[in-house]
Amino acid sequence: MKAILIQQFGEPETLQFTETAKPIINDDQVLIKVVCAAVNPVDTKIRMGTHISCKDLKLPAILGKDVSGIIEQTGKNVKNFKSGDAVFGCIANTYAEYVAASPQLIAKKPDHISFNKAAGVSLAGLTAYQAINEHLKISEGQRILIQSAAGGVGHLAVQFAKLNGAYIYGTASDKNIDFLTELGVDHPINYRSEKFEEIATDLDAVMDTMGGEILYRSIACVKPGGKVICLPSSTKNDPKALELAKERNVELIWSMMQPDQKELQLFATLFEEGKLDVKVDQTFPLNEIVQAHQVMETHGVSGKIIIQVSSDRL
Repeated sequence: MKAILIQQFGEPETLQFTETAKPIINDDQVLIKVVCAAVNPVDTKIRMGTHISCKDLKLPAILGKDVSGIIEQTGKNVKNFKSGDAVFGCIANTYAEYVAASPQLIAKKPDHISFNKAAGVSLAGLTAYQAINEHLKISEGQRILIQSAAGGVGHLAVQFAKLNGAYIYGTASDKNIDFLTELGVDHPINYRSEKFEEIATDLDAVMDTMGGEILYRSIACVKPGGKVICLPSSTKNDPKALELAKERNVELIWSMMQPDQKELQLFATLFEEGKLDVKVDQTFPLNEIVQAHQVMETHGVSGKIIIQVSSDRL
């Protein structure tokens, strides 16, 4: 099968479009013919060797953590899925024509949702949903600032926070301000021309996707007793952030996304009810994965970058 391999950590050019062995499933797995995958910021960090998971990663490796596709084969112990089912989920090694998966990590795709949108919701959606609902516990009437609100995680976090009845501030570049309004952001902030800490004040929570100075300034937006969730793992236990949070009596939260089939099934339901959507920024064929990573690293992506692996059923 065709797949994208990395033999060593490095720049996008280290991604190799090559032939490799098709996965062989065990009795408790399913084999998925991949229709679409997605590129996430974590993929670029793993490729560079800077992500926390790299210490346990054996090379050569296939990257990718999002998938949508068609089940081609099921192990004899698999009960809830069958060959031909359209599915999506958050699993490893998805930059490939086929991937083996645990049934606990996938859900059935709604018929009217495209494979590219389904591929874009899993990792980013789980990250956003868990941040908003499990860590920040955003409820009706609370005020939250979502950094990079037009991004892959951000634009989904906006939708989950809005479903909970929050008042939302969101940062984006000038080209994405209208998109934030369409999403339901109550007060879009153009980070190029406005200082968000002068606009979004006395908040219950902030979801920070950037770290560094953005994280430090975000802490200043939160009222005593409020929370800031820091999504970049590289910021964990940042001494300056910890000190600033202590001074303001703000709780800092670092979290790792956890795969959750019930939450994936919830996303499918929200899709069907028209309460959740994924914006696809650009789509690349599998053999243009280098260009896809280069675009991701411009940090100018609105929504998701999708990799079209198969054109059979989009």
